[in-house]
Amino acid sequence: MQYLAYAIGEIFLVVIGILIALQINTWNEIRKTRQYELKMLLELKKTLEKDHRYFSTQIPRLTNKQAAANRLLEMIETQEESLDSINKYFADLRFDVLFQYNAGAYGSIKSGGIDKISNDSIRSQMADIYEFLIPRSEKIFEKLAEADPVENALVEKLTQRVIIQRGSGEKIIQGKILDPKIINREEFLQLIQIHKNNTYVTKSRLESLLPPMDRLILLIDEELETASDNP
Repeated sequence: MQYLAYAIGEIFLVVIGILIALQINTWNEIRKTRQYELKMLLELKKTLEKDHRYFSTQIPRLTNKQAAANRLLEMIETQEESLDSINKYFADLRFDVLFQYNAGAYGSIKSGGIDKISNDSIRSQMADIYEFLIPRSEKIFEKLAEADPVENALVEKLTQRVIIQRGSGEKIIQGKILDPKIINREEFLQLIQIHKNNTYVTKSRLESLLPPMDRLILLIDEELETASDNP
Protein backbone atom coordinates (compact mmCIF):
# COMPACT_ATOMS: atom_id res chain seq x y z
CA MET A 1 0.00 0.00 0.00
CA GLN A 2 2.85 2.31 0.91
CA TYR A 3 4.56 1.43 -2.38
CA LEU A 4 1.36 2.25 -4.32
CA ALA A 5 1.06 5.62 -2.63
CA TYR A 6 4.69 6.32 -3.43
CA ALA A 7 4.18 5.33 -7.08
CA ILE A 8 1.10 7.53 -7.38
CA GLY A 9 3.05 10.40 -5.87
CA GLU A 10 5.84 9.89 -8.40
CA ILE A 11 3.36 9.86 -11.28
CA PHE A 12 1.72 12.99 -9.92
CA LEU A 13 5.06 14.80 -9.77
CA VAL A 14 5.92 13.72 -13.30
CA VAL A 15 2.54 14.96 -14.58
CA ILE A 16 2.96 18.28 -12.76
CA GLY A 17 6.44 18.61 -14.25
CA ILE A 18 5.12 17.96 -17.75
CA LEU A 19 2.31 20.48 -17.28
CA ILE A 20 4.72 23.12 -16.02
CA ALA A 21 7.06 22.46 -18.96
CA LEU A 22 4.16 22.76 -21.40
CA GLN A 23 3.03 25.99 -19.76
CA ILE A 24 6.52 27.44 -19.91
CA ASN A 25 6.76 26.43 -23.58
CA THR A 26 3.38 28.07 -24.26
CA TRP A 27 4.49 31.26 -22.51
CA ASN A 28 7.69 31.28 -24.57
CA GLU A 29 5.75 30.85 -27.82
CA ILE A 30 3.34 33.64 -26.85
CA ARG A 31 6.29 35.88 -25.97
CA LYS A 32 8.07 35.13 -29.27
CA THR A 33 4.88 35.77 -31.23
CA ARG A 34 4.35 39.06 -29.42
CA GLN A 35 7.94 40.11 -30.02
CA TYR A 36 7.56 39.31 -33.72
CA GLU A 37 4.30 41.26 -33.84
CA LEU A 38 5.84 44.33 -32.21
CA LYS A 39 8.88 44.17 -34.48
CA MET A 40 6.66 44.04 -37.57
CA LEU A 41 4.48 46.88 -36.31
CA LEU A 42 7.54 49.02 -35.70
CA GLU A 43 8.80 48.34 -39.23
CA LEU A 44 5.36 49.12 -40.64
CA LYS A 45 5.25 52.38 -38.71
CA LYS A 46 8.64 53.47 -40.10
CA THR A 47 7.50 52.65 -43.63
CA LEU A 48 4.22 54.53 -43.19
CA GLU A 49 5.98 57.59 -41.81
CA LYS A 50 8.44 57.64 -44.70
CA ASP A 51 5.70 57.29 -47.33
CA HIS A 52 3.58 59.87 -45.50
CA ARG A 53 6.46 62.37 -45.63
CA TYR A 54 6.95 61.74 -49.34
CA PHE A 55 3.26 62.17 -50.19
CA SER A 56 3.10 65.30 -48.03
CA THR A 57 6.05 66.92 -49.82
CA GLN A 58 4.42 66.34 -53.22
CA ILE A 59 1.19 68.16 -52.35
CA PRO A 60 2.69 71.70 -52.16
CA ARG A 61 4.44 71.04 -55.47
CA LEU A 62 1.16 70.01 -57.02
CA THR A 63 -0.45 73.15 -55.60
CA ASN A 64 2.31 75.15 -57.29
CA LYS A 65 1.58 73.29 -60.52
CA GLN A 66 -2.10 74.20 -60.25
CA ALA A 67 -1.16 77.83 -59.69
CA ALA A 68 1.07 77.75 -62.78
CA ALA A 69 -1.77 76.37 -64.90
CA ASN A 70 -4.14 79.07 -63.63
CA ARG A 71 -1.54 81.76 -64.27
CA LEU A 72 -1.06 80.59 -67.86
CA LEU A 73 -4.83 80.68 -68.40
CA GLU A 74 -4.85 84.27 -67.13
CA MET A 75 -2.10 85.14 -69.59
CA ILE A 76 -4.16 83.65 -72.40
CA GLU A 77 -7.22 85.68 -71.35
CA THR A 78 -5.29 88.94 -70.99
CA GLN A 79 -3.00 88.28 -73.96
CA GLU A 80 0.04 88.82 -71.74
CA GLU A 81 2.85 87.86 -74.10
CA SER A 82 5.74 87.74 -71.64
CA LEU A 83 8.14 85.05 -72.84
CA ASP A 84 10.01 84.77 -69.52
CA SER A 85 6.76 84.34 -67.58
CA ILE A 86 5.40 81.84 -70.07
CA ASN A 87 8.51 79.68 -69.79
CA LYS A 88 8.61 79.96 -66.00
CA TYR A 89 5.03 78.79 -65.53
CA PHE A 90 5.38 76.28 -68.34
CA ALA A 91 8.30 74.66 -66.50
CA ASP A 92 6.27 74.58 -63.25
CA LEU A 93 3.38 73.05 -65.15
CA ARG A 94 5.49 70.12 -66.36
CA PHE A 95 6.56 69.01 -62.88
CA ASP A 96 5.82 65.29 -62.56
CA VAL A 97 4.95 63.34 -59.41
CA LEU A 98 6.01 59.72 -59.11
CA PHE A 99 3.61 57.59 -57.13
CA GLN A 100 6.03 55.48 -55.13
CA TYR A 101 5.62 53.74 -51.81
CA ASN A 102 7.07 50.82 -49.87
CA ALA A 103 4.77 47.89 -49.14
CA GLY A 104 7.62 45.65 -47.96
CA ALA A 105 6.68 45.69 -44.27
CA TYR A 106 3.05 44.89 -45.04
CA GLY A 107 4.15 42.11 -47.40
CA SER A 108 6.28 40.56 -44.64
CA ILE A 109 3.36 40.72 -42.21
CA LYS A 110 1.04 39.16 -44.76
CA SER A 111 3.44 36.34 -45.64
CA GLY A 112 4.13 35.64 -41.95
CA GLY A 113 0.42 35.48 -41.19
CA ILE A 114 -1.64 38.61 -40.76
CA ASP A 115 -3.43 36.89 -37.87
CA LYS A 116 -0.23 37.42 -35.85
CA ILE A 117 -1.31 41.05 -35.53
CA SER A 118 -3.57 40.80 -32.50
CA ASN A 119 -5.16 44.25 -32.72
CA ASP A 120 -8.31 44.02 -34.88
CA SER A 121 -8.32 47.75 -35.65
CA ILE A 122 -4.73 47.66 -36.89
CA ARG A 123 -5.45 44.65 -39.09
CA SER A 124 -8.51 46.32 -40.57
CA GLN A 125 -6.85 49.69 -41.19
CA MET A 126 -3.74 48.04 -42.59
CA ALA A 127 -5.73 45.94 -45.06
CA ASP A 128 -7.80 48.98 -46.10
CA ILE A 129 -4.66 50.96 -46.97
CA TYR A 130 -2.60 48.27 -48.67
CA GLU A 131 -5.35 46.18 -50.24
CA PHE A 132 -7.72 48.93 -51.37
CA LEU A 133 -6.63 52.57 -51.10
CA ILE A 134 -3.08 52.32 -52.45
CA PRO A 135 -3.88 49.81 -55.26
CA ARG A 136 -6.84 51.96 -56.29
CA SER A 137 -4.66 55.08 -56.38
CA GLU A 138 -2.02 53.21 -58.36
CA LYS A 139 -4.56 52.21 -61.00
CA ILE A 140 -5.80 55.80 -61.24
CA PHE A 141 -2.24 57.09 -61.75
CA GLU A 142 -1.63 54.44 -64.40
CA LYS A 143 -4.75 55.66 -66.17
CA LEU A 144 -3.53 59.26 -66.02
CA ALA A 145 -0.19 58.17 -67.49
CA GLU A 146 -2.02 57.17 -70.67
CA ALA A 147 -2.11 60.87 -71.53
CA ASP A 148 1.72 61.06 -71.52
CA PRO A 149 2.18 60.38 -75.27
CA VAL A 150 -0.34 63.12 -76.10
CA GLU A 151 1.33 65.51 -73.66
CA ASN A 152 4.79 64.76 -75.07
CA ALA A 153 3.59 65.31 -78.63
CA LEU A 154 2.09 68.67 -77.68
CA VAL A 155 5.32 69.74 -75.98
CA GLU A 156 7.27 68.85 -79.13
CA LYS A 157 4.96 71.07 -81.18
CA LEU A 158 5.13 74.01 -78.78
CA THR A 159 8.81 74.06 -77.85
CA GLN A 160 12.20 74.07 -79.47
CA ARG A 161 15.34 72.45 -78.12
CA VAL A 162 17.94 74.93 -76.93
CA ILE A 163 21.27 74.60 -75.14
CA ILE A 164 21.19 76.03 -71.61
CA GLN A 165 24.20 76.53 -69.36
CA ARG A 166 23.61 75.98 -65.65
CA GLY A 167 25.31 77.85 -62.84
CA SER A 168 27.75 74.97 -62.42
CA GLY A 169 28.86 75.41 -66.01
CA GLU A 170 27.14 72.23 -67.16
CA LYS A 171 25.30 72.51 -70.45
CA ILE A 172 21.96 70.80 -70.97
CA ILE A 173 19.47 70.56 -73.80
CA GLN A 174 16.00 71.72 -72.86
CA GLY A 175 12.73 72.40 -74.63
CA LYS A 176 11.73 76.06 -74.40
CA ILE A 177 8.99 78.21 -75.83
CA LEU A 178 10.57 80.82 -78.11
CA ASP A 179 7.47 82.58 -79.41
CA PRO A 180 5.18 84.32 -76.86
CA LYS A 181 2.28 84.22 -79.33
CA ILE A 182 2.16 80.49 -78.77
CA ILE A 183 -0.35 81.15 -75.99
CA ASN A 184 -2.96 81.69 -78.72
CA ARG A 185 -2.59 78.21 -80.14
CA GLU A 186 -5.15 75.48 -79.48
CA GLU A 187 -2.38 73.01 -78.58
CA PHE A 188 -1.21 75.26 -75.76
CA LEU A 189 -4.69 75.35 -74.21
CA GLN A 190 -5.02 71.58 -74.66
CA LEU A 191 -1.73 71.00 -72.85
CA ILE A 192 -2.83 73.15 -69.92
CA GLN A 193 -6.13 71.27 -69.72
CA ILE A 194 -4.35 67.88 -69.56
CA HIS A 195 -2.11 69.09 -66.74
CA LYS A 196 -4.94 70.74 -64.83
CA ASN A 197 -7.03 67.57 -64.88
CA ASN A 198 -4.15 65.26 -63.99
CA THR A 199 -2.89 67.54 -61.24
CA TYR A 200 -6.30 67.80 -59.60
CA VAL A 201 -6.75 64.02 -59.56
CA THR A 202 -3.19 63.35 -58.36
CA LYS A 203 -3.39 65.87 -55.56
CA SER A 204 -6.82 64.62 -54.45
CA ARG A 205 -5.61 61.01 -54.33
CA LEU A 206 -2.50 61.84 -52.30
CA GLU A 207 -4.53 63.95 -49.88
CA SER A 208 -7.03 61.11 -49.44
CA LEU A 209 -4.23 58.71 -48.42
CA LEU A 210 -2.83 60.84 -45.59
CA PRO A 211 -5.68 60.59 -42.99
CA PRO A 212 -5.88 56.74 -43.11
CA MET A 213 -2.10 56.58 -42.79
CA ASP A 214 -2.26 58.97 -39.81
CA ARG A 215 -4.87 56.78 -38.14
CA LEU A 216 -2.84 53.61 -38.64
CA ILE A 217 0.33 55.24 -37.29
CA LEU A 218 -1.63 56.37 -34.22
CA LEU A 219 -3.02 52.86 -33.67
CA ILE A 220 0.46 51.37 -33.93
CA ASP A 221 1.84 53.95 -31.49
CA GLU A 222 -0.87 53.05 -28.99
CA GLU A 223 -0.13 49.33 -29.38
CA LEU A 224 3.60 49.84 -28.94
CA GLU A 225 3.00 52.02 -25.89
CA THR A 226 0.73 49.37 -24.37
CA ALA A 227 3.44 46.77 -24.94
CA SER A 228 6.07 48.93 -23.24
CA ASP A 229 3.78 49.40 -20.22
CA ASN A 230 3.19 45.63 -20.04
CA PRO A 231 6.50 43.98 -20.94
